[in-house]
Amino acid sequence: MGFFSGFFNGLGTILGVLAETVSAVVSSIFDGYESYRRGGGAVKDVAVVEAQRKKDRLRDVNDEIIALRNRHMTRGSLSDQERQRRNDLSEERDELLGKVNQAKEIKAVEKILDTEAQIQKIEVDLDTTHVLQYNAFADTLGKKCRVCGRQMKLQWTRNLSVAKPSDFFWGCTGWYVQPGQGTPCKHSEAFQRNDYGLMTDTSAPEFTVTSEEFGEILTNPETQQIVASRVQDLQSDLSRRKQGVELVSCPVHGEHMVLRKKNNPAGLLDMYFLACPRWQPNDQGCSFIEKLKSGSQLAALLRSETGSGIL
Repeated sequence: MGFFSGFFNGLGTILGVLAETVSAVVSSIFDGYESYRRGGGAVKDVAVVEAQRKKDRLRDVNDEIIALRNRHMTRGSLSDQERQRRNDLSEERDELLGKVNQAKEIKAVEKILDTEAQIQKIEVDLDTTHVLQYNAFADTLGKKCRVCGRQMKLQWTRNLSVAKPSDFFWGCTGWYVQPGQGTPCKHSEAFQRNDYGLMTDTSAPEFTVTSEEFGEILTNPETQQIVASRVQDLQSDLSRRKQGVELVSCPVHGEHMVLRKKNNPAGLLDMYFLACPRWQPNDQGCSFIEKLKSGSQLAALLRSETGSGIL
């Protein structure tokens, strides 16, 4: 399909676009979208229904793969028929993951076209690194690890109140895979010049302040208490509805990540994380997690799920 020439996410952000203009990029995306639609491609409500059908099937496939894995662990082996079934299911899961990611791309395209008036070009510098952190919340599509082929995620050096551009890098999501549950991958890549250019919806109030100012706001104990309370309410609401977070999926199982809270956090930015719904303590299930280690990620989470961020 290829609506994008670079990387993108479900927040409607296009990354790696230092040289191009917003109008040129959006015009190209619109042409591709219209060509896809005229060719019979599913869009809008029809695409949503089809995507949900794929997600439901993906959940069933994951259930059966895990049942076979547990059977293998209990018995020590699988029959030839069971091994073939596991291989067939793994191939089907890879195909379904591709189709689910295609649906994410369509949704991202429609968000960009709907919010074109609010999209601006930003070059990340010392004042705008929080904008990049904001976009580390959602899955990044189109950026694959050249070692193992898995998705890569925006990362930065931990324990920084304000990250500098040089603190960011691409990290392979295979970093979280435990031995025995797949092949881990520790590959990372430094940011290149073009990676610091992005186009995004700048209507979020968090983008009206600098990274330093936003960091200072987050140091206020009252602000931290309010944010923690809102995220806790969101977690309770999602749990009650048995739903995950819409814009973040496990790269292994393709299911929406679940918002969780640490038992003994060191503070607001050590309090919450996203985990695969197949996650279990002590590495018994899927080990993929996404740490919510910045105020910008919490702001993006709250905005995407509730309509209102931190500011």
